[in-house]
Amino acid sequence: MTALPLVTDEPYDLVILGAGCAGLSLAARMAQGDGDLRVAVIDPRTDHGDDRSWSFWHHDHHELRSIVAHEWSGWTYRGLDGRAATHRVPGVTYQYIRGIDFYRWALDAIATDPRITLHLGVGAHELAGVTLDDGGDGVRVTTDAGPVLARRVVDTRPQRTRALLYQCFSGVEIEHGGRLATDADAVGLMTRMRSGAEGLGFVYVLPLSSTRALVEWTRFSPTPLPLDEVAAERDAELAALGLGDAVVVREEQGILPMGRLDAPTAPLAGVALAGNAGGALRDASGYAFLRIQRWATRCAAALARGEAPPAHPREPWVRRQMDRIFLQALRAHPERSADYFLAMATRVPPRRLLRFLTDRASAGDLASIILSLPLLPFLAQLPDRRERLVAAASAAVAQRVAR
Repeated sequence: MTALPLVTDEPYDLVILGAGCAGLSLAARMAQGDGDLRVAVIDPRTDHGDDRSWSFWHHDHHELRSIVAHEWSGWTYRGLDGRAATHRVPGVTYQYIRGIDFYRWALDAIATDPRITLHLGVGAHELAGVTLDDGGDGVRVTTDAGPVLARRVVDTRPQRTRALLYQCFSGVEIEHGGRLATDADAVGLMTRMRSGAEGLGFVYVLPLSSTRALVEWTRFSPTPLPLDEVAAERDAELAALGLGDAVVVREEQGILPMGRLDAPTAPLAGVALAGNAGGALRDASGYAFLRIQRWATRCAAALARGEAPPAHPREPWVRRQMDRIFLQALRAHPERSADYFLAMATRVPPRRLLRFLTDRASAGDLASIILSLPLLPFLAQLPDRRERLVAAASAAVAQRVAR
């Protein structure tokens, strides 16, 4: 860790706020490139642990292939009532990267470039526009270690945002001694699916070996749920699977906004938002890792050319509307959520559904998705009701608190 100077003699070309997935991805790409920019990466965390993982669909060859810990050729959807479908698409696998392996990859890349410095244990606070000594525009970043000047800032720090739904999850990597019956070559993408007035719940299972697995319990909720509540439900699911006494290796948890209402807006000139706060998450799925990697590559190239850091691209209009209508339908009929997902899993050809989930859907793919779902509940969601739905959820929370 490099100590952040209280006052720098000259502004950094770039300050990256946040050393998570987006911040480290950008810094690593810049270290691998030909640029000579002076960069500081600032984060209040003091180290990088094995506290998360990322999974995605991909073909065999890509730049992060060396840190893929596991991959599976199939992915299964299964309801608690027994309805099920396992999908496979030739040439594509579902791939899993452990957080600790990603962090090591990024930090090793950053260490090769002395102009990029990592400053852990330092929180950043206020941002203000300033005029630099050379007359150019800049940004003053107030930090725990004093003010820092930058020509540009990429802010990847998490931000609270209003959303139609929140994907709340709590998972454990466990040693189960072979008691968890799984297909070694298929992940349980959405299993034990059930839904009621409270919304959708399902179990996500990644079989890591014959005796080890990552098991996550996920809830879709109109408001963020307390993570200790989600963890208690996860433990109940483990007990139902006969795994209540399994040895816990590590834990991961989080809350992902689905269908955010507020478009990412940078607070001032010279600042770009990135990562989840910048709109990296796909509204209808919560997948973001590959989107962040594509953005990091574009952003590093733009900065090397002397250009401003680009934002995450806005969702195409058709995809944006499809996701909105689907999420509104989940809000309007939470008790039918599992039926909707199982309808797509059992009625849409795997290749078409995969293209939809990975941002590559054709008009034919979208038509197949639409035809798999009941017509009337989705037609009713054509009007944009997001503001009203979110306001209603907030009012319900306020009433519960008042009691």
